[in-house]
Amino acid sequence: MSNNPYKNFSKYILRTPLFSFSSYQDLTKNQEISDEDFKTVCENPVVREALFLASPSLFEEMNRWLEGEKDDPKKEEKLKYSILKYISRMSSRCTPFGLFAGCSVGEFGEETDIQLKGSAQNKRHTRLDMNYLVALSQDLVRNKRIREQLRFYPNSSIYKAGPQLRYIEYKYFNSRRHHHIVAVDDTEYLAVVLEKASHGALLSELAALLVDDEITIEESTEFIEELVSSQLLISELEPSVSGPEFLEQICSVLERLEGVEGILAALKEADSKINKIDQSIGNNPQVYLDLSEFLQQLDTDFELKFMFQTDMVLQNTKNTLDSAIVEDIQKGFALLNRMTFPQNTTTLTKFRDAFHERFEEREVPLSTALDVEIGIGYKQDQGAGDVNPLVDNIVIPGRQAKNPMMEVRWSSLNGYFQNKLIEAFKNDDYVITIDDKDFEQYDLNWNDLPDTLSCMIEILEDANGEHKIKFSGGGGSSAANLLGRFCHGDEELFAYTQEMVDMEAEMNKDKILAEIVHLPESRVGNILMRPDLRKHEIPYLAKSIKDEEDQLPIDDLMVSVKGMSKVLLRSKKNNKEVVPHLTNAHNYSHNSLPIYHFLADMQTQGIRSGVGFGLGPFANEFAFLPRVEYKNLILHDATWNLKKSHIEPLLKNMDDNDKLTEAIQTLRDSLKIPQYVMLADGDNELLVNFGNLTSVRMLLDTVSKRGSFKLTEFLFSERGVVKEGNEYYTNQVVISFYNEQKLTQSKQSNE
Repeated sequence: MSNNPYKNFSKYILRTPLFSFSSYQDLTKNQEISDEDFKTVCENPVVREALFLASPSLFEEMNRWLEGEKDDPKKEEKLKYSILKYISRMSSRCTPFGLFAGCSVGEFGEETDIQLKGSAQNKRHTRLDMNYLVALSQDLVRNKRIREQLRFYPNSSIYKAGPQLRYIEYKYFNSRRHHHIVAVDDTEYLAVVLEKASHGALLSELAALLVDDEITIEESTEFIEELVSSQLLISELEPSVSGPEFLEQICSVLERLEGVEGILAALKEADSKINKIDQSIGNNPQVYLDLSEFLQQLDTDFELKFMFQTDMVLQNTKNTLDSAIVEDIQKGFALLNRMTFPQNTTTLTKFRDAFHERFEEREVPLSTALDVEIGIGYKQDQGAGDVNPLVDNIVIPGRQAKNPMMEVRWSSLNGYFQNKLIEAFKNDDYVITIDDKDFEQYDLNWNDLPDTLSCMIEILEDANGEHKIKFSGGGGSSAANLLGRFCHGDEELFAYTQEMVDMEAEMNKDKILAEIVHLPESRVGNILMRPDLRKHEIPYLAKSIKDEEDQLPIDDLMVSVKGMSKVLLRSKKNNKEVVPHLTNAHNYSHNSLPIYHFLADMQTQGIRSGVGFGLGPFANEFAFLPRVEYKNLILHDATWNLKKSHIEPLLKNMDDNDKLTEAIQTLRDSLKIPQYVMLADGDNELLVNFGNLTSVRMLLDTVSKRGSFKLTEFLFSERGVVKEGNEYYTNQVVISFYNEQKLTQSKQSNE
């Protein structure tokens, strides 16, 4: 099927940094950045607030330096490099982070016209960090007066395993959440208590249930308290990552209680102080210190660096993009569709095969299936059963081979790019151009992609005003994933996200699309927090704010494998297939609990989660990899895989400006390295100006102890499509698509 059924939404998301790239060029235009230049930047109120929110300790160090406190010259240099890293980020990286970068909603039109109002005009949304709020909620539950008035519920992870109940409890060590599976005898008393608590009950009501001729109220109260301390019973102040923001949820619980007026007044006053802070950008950081001091009356410990979370909403006078850009992206999508092959073996397919071997066509409770003793577990490479939980998590480190082997599954695509690279090296080319005709033999399949998907592009403009677009693919289990966490701060963005989610529900009317509500780690709550987006939720070790009928507890979910091809999740009470969704950008596959991992993996069962471009086995193999272009799209930045040996001459001459300048030029000439590059550090990127020695020394200081590192070209020249007056900004644009054909078919089936 070659006709592309995907159509773009009429809106897009623009992401830009706080400051223009022009401001960075200005700061780094001389051979070195003088102390005066550094001080001028560091005295800018907007920079000061942004730096404080990112790193209170660095801010304090910077202040001491500005006030003339002398330090060891080496420490002073390190301080300047740290400040420069943050300033570089504030004027180049578009990923929303505190006040460093923000986003706004734009609309497609007949021309591209994006005019920003300027950093001081941006709006912002600040809230207390989830790390603090989770600790606060735990302290509130320990307060006897509050505890007696709270409603308690069964732990959402409880399941039956023979004569036992098993569940997950968590403990905090060094502010990190550690989960453990616990087994208890499934007694008659426990069953009575959990049944009563299933709709929420006071501890006194639960204790009264057990009183009889043999059990006193004191004994039953002690038993109930034990259930709370062992986390079999969880209070209504359990952290939540869906619905209203958690502080609002805490306040709405406290409003029902008696004798908590002081606590409630303090929280509301704190909220009001935060709203005042949000009226401007460039606040004196003292306001945060005053607020932290004010909150000390609540007696919850906190670290200043984990106290405040801020998102920035860009303000524009114009924000439109030419619709022709979408046509360019669609051509790129078609090409990358052919180049992205489905993954035959995944954690989910391994589970499916092991499940079928053990249970055949039978349907079993999800918790049973994922239990390592009575089921088959998840994320293990074993067949059915026989896992010893004691040794299951022990990793015995193998000895690292001196020359580690790399196993490559060679495809004809690898052969194609190998030839392209050989040709480029022979001709000394900076750019490899690829063409449709080279990929016609690969299938073009639109049937195995998500219902909605997103791509992130960068729009570049050369000296002639011609546009090029950085585009390396797109996907995601839902187009809403990248947007969920920003909804609380921007109503327009929330409405746009809701439109996506509603469209997905319309396309899958015969199924329940349920939001996974789980908090793996307190601080992760900052990126997990999103409004109430879907009709149903699956709560797992976090609170759902939904009515009971719209919650799908873990014990309501049944799993089966039909016809050896598909894992089917069914809600018993609704008798409908359930498709879980995680509408945020959490990297859930890292060190997550099996049930959470399984539910999140189910989002992309049987489909490719997206399409993308990569150079496969060559990505880290050559000192220089050319840029790859297709039509007006840049699919892959020019990249330099550098080793320590490449920068030895620079390190040797760190203290001699002339010799260092000469060594830089030699390195750049030998490998065609442009003036501006990014140090690619996993998800982080750091802008470097090879024309400025302070910037180069910052780079060398960062990588000097590494065996190798990666640089990529910085694509934004002096011109750009995002402007504020005469200044240009870097940009990222998130464009989202929906399967129009599937939507139309779903609507027709209604008629």
